[in-house]
Amino acid sequence: MIKNYFKIALRNLIRNKGLTLINLIGLATGFAITLLILQYTKFEKGYESTHPNADRVVRLTLNYLTGNTVTTQDCEVYPAVGPRITDEVPDVETFARVYSIGEPSTPIQVENRQFLMENLYAVDADFFKMFNYKLIYGSEKDLFKKPNEAVITESVALKYFNRTDVVGEVLKSPGGGGYILYNIVGVTHDSPLNTHLKFDMLISYPTMLSDPAMLQRHGEIKDNWENNNTYMYVLLEEGANFNSFTSALKDFNKRIIDEKKIKSEEVIGQKITDVHLYSKKTFEPETNGDADSVFFLLAVVVLIILSAFVNYVNLTTSQALDRAKEVGVKKVLGSTKVQLRIQFLVESLIMNVLAAILTVFIILLVKSEFINISGLPESFTFIGNLSFWLPLIVFVVIGGLLSGLYPAFVLSSFRPSSILKGDYSHSLKGVLLRKGLVVFQFAITIILLIQTFTVNEQIDFLRNLDRGVNVDQNIVIEAPIKNATKNYSAFKQSLLASSNVKAVSLSHSVPGQSTSVLSTTADIRITGTTPDKYHNFYLTFIDNDYTSLLGIEMLAGTNFDEASTADKRQVIVNEEALKRWNIIEPKNAIGKKIAFWGGEWLIKGVVKSYHQQSPKQPLLPMIHIYSNTFRSLATVQFTGGLPSDNLAEVKEKFNSVYPGAAFSYFFMDQEYDKQFKAEDRFKNVFMILTVFSILIACLGLLGLASFSVAKRRKEIGVRKVVGASSTAILILLSKDFIKTVMISVIISVPITYLLVQNWLENFAYKIDLHIWLFTLPILIVFSLVLFSIGVKTLKIARSNPIHSLRTE
Repeated sequence: MIKNYFKIALRNLIRNKGLTLINLIGLATGFAITLLILQYTKFEKGYESTHPNADRVVRLTLNYLTGNTVTTQDCEVYPAVGPRITDEVPDVETFARVYSIGEPSTPIQVENRQFLMENLYAVDADFFKMFNYKLIYGSEKDLFKKPNEAVITESVALKYFNRTDVVGEVLKSPGGGGYILYNIVGVTHDSPLNTHLKFDMLISYPTMLSDPAMLQRHGEIKDNWENNNTYMYVLLEEGANFNSFTSALKDFNKRIIDEKKIKSEEVIGQKITDVHLYSKKTFEPETNGDADSVFFLLAVVVLIILSAFVNYVNLTTSQALDRAKEVGVKKVLGSTKVQLRIQFLVESLIMNVLAAILTVFIILLVKSEFINISGLPESFTFIGNLSFWLPLIVFVVIGGLLSGLYPAFVLSSFRPSSILKGDYSHSLKGVLLRKGLVVFQFAITIILLIQTFTVNEQIDFLRNLDRGVNVDQNIVIEAPIKNATKNYSAFKQSLLASSNVKAVSLSHSVPGQSTSVLSTTADIRITGTTPDKYHNFYLTFIDNDYTSLLGIEMLAGTNFDEASTADKRQVIVNEEALKRWNIIEPKNAIGKKIAFWGGEWLIKGVVKSYHQQSPKQPLLPMIHIYSNTFRSLATVQFTGGLPSDNLAEVKEKFNSVYPGAAFSYFFMDQEYDKQFKAEDRFKNVFMILTVFSILIACLGLLGLASFSVAKRRKEIGVRKVVGASSTAILILLSKDFIKTVMISVIISVPITYLLVQNWLENFAYKIDLHIWLFTLPILIVFSLVLFSIGVKTLKIARSNPIHSLRTE
């Protein structure tokens, strides 16, 4: 009997090739896009999943307060916090300091070759107890207990030595007038992409406390309560409660306030599993994701998979008229309702199995492109992943049964007497349900279209916003040796001697770089005043050509003068800094002194505020300090042509000043645009969802159109006999569908307005919601509706009416 069900089901699917193909495409499309997004969200939510102790590791961060209000959240803390908390707070097993060495990269020398090392950190020995980095080569016994020890990744070992077994080799880094030596004691796997703290090289924290060159470069930081420049992690004891730990931190903060008289700061605990999706703090090691975006995508794909099943229901029930006589004959011959329902459920399951097979081929086909768009690692596996197959099996079994139940009950309930006479009007039920499902589909499509237009418009707005700084057509060269003032100045003069070079500036950072390359302090104030509020200020070190090269407007005062030694204790501030000091007119700030770092600094100039970071964020209060030492980047601007056209000449001059050094550069505009990476990824994924949603909705519309036309075919025949044109019939049949879309518009527009308004609140600068953002998507949907209806109805309207009236 079961074998017979399968035979009949396959025969019906083959006989109705067109409908079978549409059903397959609809289901497979829904399956594929849902599985792809599920894998993407699984990756985003799975950060730190490679670390077995992740549920016990807590990152300590610092909040800056104005009264009881948090004004800034910083993910770096004072180096002394970890040891104190471990000693004083219950349930803390140990701590690990993580200090960033690279700014943004550090020169490393191997024999006579020099490289630039990125993601270089000094860490405590217990870092390896918290994070799962097992050594491929080397011994973990007493690891990082001694100074000048280093662990590098496989990729770095291959890059420097062309092999991975490099334990015992020595790396050299220039500094302090000599070299800092790092003995390689271990090689580990590369950092996984789903971790917030990625590294290429680690050095032992005792190196920071004992090596003379390191002390000269970074200062004594063991018990430092002055500079919050260290990532700090603590490992809670097994069974410890995170909420109890955070409560104990409040008591710790009270003790620190009493001892240090720091009323404007508090230490906060953050689970490392929450960092990627829930942390928006300053000085993050990398740009984090967004939990709202992830959960929104999950909600959307749930709606899309439901739409795919709704399509199957609509298309199958619209086929009822074609299969009515089959049902009637089977009932006359003795088939029961149960047998008929089993047959249609088997057809549904077979259709879903075939769709699942097609889904696998679709995913294999689009895998590379989706990985590129979504930012997933190239090594990410779909087919070999249990989290891929399990949802697919659920879709096939549960989805197949649920989507097959309604058609099975509808088709098996036809009365044989009516069917064999050709009168099905009383057997067709659930019209309102089917229309409701299509309303649901198009409401989702309109919501997605409006949001897609809004996302595109907002990102374009941010890209085209007046940044107050010119980042285009600039090449930035990284210094091979930090603080090499003499050589870097010589390099600058060598570049300026070229007729192709317009200007050169030396600085510590450039617009668009991660805030981790900037310094910060909370107590900068006008000399002689006591601030009523505490604020973060962002410091960067520049030369006298920085503001003019980048087109930063000078509002009052003068620029730095390289020949003047007095400029060493002078600063240039921006408008946002003046606001923190309640100074309205820029000219009134000139000549005033500000106090920080144990000294006084004269305000020499005021510049217009510019976006050092992404325009997603508010303008930063900036303080520019003239420096001959803290200048690790050379920005080069050319007289004409593309920067890439002049790259060869720049490299030649670099090699003449720094023979044997690694030449590292980047284009400033590309570096700046990296800040939009998360938005671009979200936009691309969202556009994919929208396109597939439209495709599925159109298939659903085709099902409803087929059902409606078949139901009214006698009416169409009568109208044709009395002289109605094909156009008139098209207009007649379109009315119901237009009403359906209008209901979708009424439902979707208010919902979408609230959604996009909420999303735009994440940006400091945002677009106005113009009417065209709503009308254009609605017009697109109406156009698709009319096109889809026209394909089906014109075919019927042009047919011979005798075929419709022959049962009368």
